[in-house]
Parts: sequence; structure tokens; C-alpha cells
Amino acid sequence: MGYELWYSRETGIQRKGTTFSELQDIFITNITTTYIYESLACCRIEDDPSEVKLKLEKLDFDVLGVIQNGKKIGYIKKGDLESNSIQTYLIPFSMDVVISDSTPLSELIDILLHKDFIFILHQNDITGIVTKADINKPIVRIYLFGIISLYELHLNYWINTFCLDNSWAEKIKEDRLDAANKIFGERKGKNLQLTLLECLQICDKKEILRNTTAFIDKFNYTKSKLKKLLENVEKLRNELAHSQNSIISNLDWGDFVNSVKEMKSFLYHSESEIVK
Repeated sequence: MGYELWYSRETGIQRKGTTFSELQDIFITNITTTYIYESLACCRIEDDPSEVKLKLEKLDFDVLGVIQNGKKIGYIKKGDLESNSIQTYLIPFSMDVVISDSTPLSELIDILLHKDFIFILHQNDITGIVTKADINKPIVRIYLFGIISLYELHLNYWINTFCLDNSWAEKIKEDRLDAANKIFGERKGKNLQLTLLECLQICDKKEILRNTTAFIDKFNYTKSKLKKLLENVEKLRNELAHSQNSIISNLDWGDFVNSVKEMKSFLYHSESEIVK
């Protein structure tokens, strides 16, 4: 079965490279914000605001750093600029809009929950900027797809645990079961390890788990909370799988961040339950 790729019921051992903590370690120890931030474009404090605004529009930027006497002293926003001096619109850098380039990628998503951008500090100099659009970069997609892949494997584990002998089939509509059987037939071939459960979509697993009281109780969900979470996860997974330009085009940013948090929390809880 799919979950046996990472967990053996016979030995009770979870295989190396398959735990969520290992995935997190990779993106905490080795993959940091330094891999996705862009260099901070700047203007001089004495520059003409109208010319600076044209530059911002040409570059399709919303923010520019401001340099005075060779030193970056703050930033300006395109939407603020009018006819006064750059000094008028200058916003000094503050600790709440600056993070180190060593900030883990896994933390960056949370940081951007309430910010459209964040400045990057490298060796005591503000050298870069990260915006929400940077979440679409390949390395972030790899991290998110890793989380979702593990998440689905764990969902499969609990479905098999609470719905023995494929009794989960009673919890989904007949047309959805027929669709899974069709996929199973197409994929089966020489793959003797493939199961019918692995041919279900996330929307099917949502219906199964929403109607599995033991699962709801163990992980302290409500049916409505679980429904929303799995719907959001499915949207995100589909955007990742289809390589859309924006992986959150169909998700509110808050829903995106909270869904990632919920998956991470579930994985920590699930792993602790499995290895008891």
C-alpha cells in the first residue's frame, strides 16, 4: 500500500527520508530565503518623483529602496508618489519589515501572511526583497508539493486504519467509486502494490474522513473545518501539479497560509500517533 513506502506495519519502522521532520530540516537547515529573494532596486533621495514613478511602472515594481549618501535609508511605494520630493514619501526601514537572508523558507510563508513584501538583510546591508509572488518559484513549489505528498500518504494510512477491508467505499458516491476503479484499471499493469484507495482524489478522501468519526475525534476536527481544509489542499495541489503561473490564484492568501499550517500540524500529530 502507498503508506508502506514510508512506514512498515510489520517492523513499525518509518523509513529514512520519509518523515515530516526530515522534510522540515531540509528547508530549515539548507534551504533559506537567500535562494528566492530578488535584489532591491533603488533610487536616490534627490531623484525626481515623476521619473521614479515611471521607473517603477516600467519595471512593474511597487517598491523601491532609497539611497542617501551611498547608504540605503528606507523605501518608497509607487502608490504614494506624487509631485513632492522623494523625502516626503520615504518610509524608514524598521525591524518589522526586515528579515535575515538565513530565515528558513518554511518560516517565510508565515511571515508573509500579513505583509505584501519583506526586505532581506545580508551582512548588515539590506540587499533584497521578497514578495508574495516569489512563493511561485520552483524551490517553494517543491517544498509545498513535499508537504502535500506526505499529507496524502498519512490520510491514506488513517483511512486504512479506520476503514478496514475497503469499507471506506460505502462513504463515497457510486460514480466516484466507478471513477477510482477506472483509474485503478488503467494504472494497475505490473504495479502489484497499487491499491484502489490510491486512485481516489482528495475530494473523495474528504468525504470518507468527514464521515469517519474516529478520525474526526482523534485529530480534533469538525466536519466543516476538515471539509474546508481538504478543499483548499486540493486546490493548491492541482495548481502545483498543473504548473500554473500562480499556485494560489484560486486561494485567498490567508487560506493558503493557514492550510499549510494545518497540514504541518496534522503531520506532526499523525507521525507521533503512528510511532507510539
